[in-house]
Amino acid sequence: MSVESDEFAAASVELAQAVAAAIVDPADAIRLLIPLASWVPDPIPGTSGPAIEAQAAQDAIADNLRCAACAALGTATQAYRPASYQDAQALRQTVCDVLDAQATRCADAGRDASFAALRDLRTAVSLDLAVRGASLAYLVEVSTAASMPSLADAWTLYQDTTREPDLVAAADVAHPLFMPLDFPGLSR
Repeated sequence: MSVESDEFAAASVELAQAVAAAIVDPADAIRLLIPLASWVPDPIPGTSGPAIEAQAAQDAIADNLRCAACAALGTATQAYRPASYQDAQALRQTVCDVLDAQATRCADAGRDASFAALRDLRTAVSLDLAVRGASLAYLVEVSTAASMPSLADAWTLYQDTTREPDLVAAADVAHPLFMPLDFPGLSR
């Protein structure tokens, strides 16, 4: 590798880490890193020597950026706190799909070390979210006979009014005084 390619690789890692570090909420970091980790640029037109070389350079740059974004995605996933079992499993599936796709691209390009690193990262992310998700409550459908304020629903369901903001967020209501008759809530 040349000095320029080493510098570019380091800059790719810094970019992905800066994106992750600039976002306070790990959920937002994950949301922003997934497109970067999945980015595939449009092919360069032409079949001439320079076009082929430009395509090879573009593929290497994109691959480098995707791998750096995958590493940052793994870190952001570790910092994320799932709200429910289903949330943990959905994130696990989404992130593992992104990591699998990049690992496959690396394997197809003959980059065995990158493939192995991405498979190890996928295993770590999958295991982490499976273990953390296993201890979380399930999201269930709550049905009430009458519309009540969210504080009353939080007390009725959990005997804990501090969980009211989570209930409002899960129900996605316009105003917490008017909870719907049926809405999602945690089982415990």
